[in-house]
Amino acid sequence: MKYYLILALLTLLSSMASAQNQFGILPVINTSIKLPNDWKINSKLEGRQLLKQHPFPDGKNDRVFERLDLEVVANTALNSSNDLGLGYLIRREGGHFIHRFIQQYAYTQKLYSSRLSHRFRTDQTFEKDESVQFRLRYRASWEKPLSGLQVDPNEFYLKLNNEYFGILQSSKTNMEIRGLAVVGYTIGEDNRIETGADYRMEEVFTTLKHKLFLNIGFYHNF
Repeated sequence: MKYYLILALLTLLSSMASAQNQFGILPVINTSIKLPNDWKINSKLEGRQLLKQHPFPDGKNDRVFERLDLEVVANTALNSSNDLGLGYLIRREGGHFIHRFIQQYAYTQKLYSSRLSHRFRTDQTFEKDESVQFRLRYRASWEKPLSGLQVDPNEFYLKLNNEYFGILQSSKTNMEIRGLAVVGYTIGEDNRIETGADYRMEEVFTTLKHKLFLNIGFYHNF
């Protein structure tokens, strides 16, 4: 088993040496508003600040504020474990706007002293002078308190995410893989902060790109 892990690490380092690599900071502000009849509105404001790029982009700054996203998703609870959602994202990138429509289904399993969530999402991205991009996404998210059996106020917790994307645009397919590992802390009943590593492997079938971000998130429930 040890040799398989070493081989996997060497393969990853080799691919990173020949691929495009980026490092930066990913700040996120996430809010949730409960509405009558089991409806809930989730909004997310997310920026992306690049600090290092390899190879260095010709004629461009190595450090650049790359994009700003605003995403709003309305969810309705089917029962205590399942919900459906519809949403919209607008992105400011490269001096123009990108629009995305979102449809999702989420299922949450309560395990002993932890919680496992599954999210299935489809989205359609519209950008000027580009063909519509279609994506099919699956994300597994595991959350566990670092003390006790559940996440209580003023306690730390661990969250791990793993997400896979299938991408279709102009009859061309591609794939993206994401991994997230953060430590969070609850502030009272309605606030959380999280920080950790957000790794992304993009354009797996063509120009492989590795991206690593320091994720800093703030969450508030109204």
